Amino acid sequence: MPTVSIKLAIETKHRLDATAAAKGMKPHALMVLAIETTLAQAEQERSFVASALRSRQSCIETGLVIDGPAFGHYLKARVRGQQVKRPAAQAIDSLLPTAA
Repeated sequence: MPTVSIKLAIETKHRLDATAAAKGMKPHALMVLAIETTLAQAEQERSFVASALRSRQSCIETGLVIDGPAFGHYLKARVRGQQVKRPAAQAIDSLLPTAA
């Protein structure tokens, strides 16, 4: 396993030692956990952004979207354990307010 050296401000080192002790961990183990957690969060964020960009592109290409309030009602029903049909995608123009 490769070794990595880091320089910490003295206050950060004190905080690291205190937090590790409070958790019953060695400072090294806490640093490894912090790095792994941060990397996992960054990977999850990249995945989320990529998914959002794909959805945006699909919306641009097809012009189809799901009505927000209808989807909200669907999600609430699902949380309550109800079996409900997911709202269908529809043309974005049909959801825009009409000019008076």
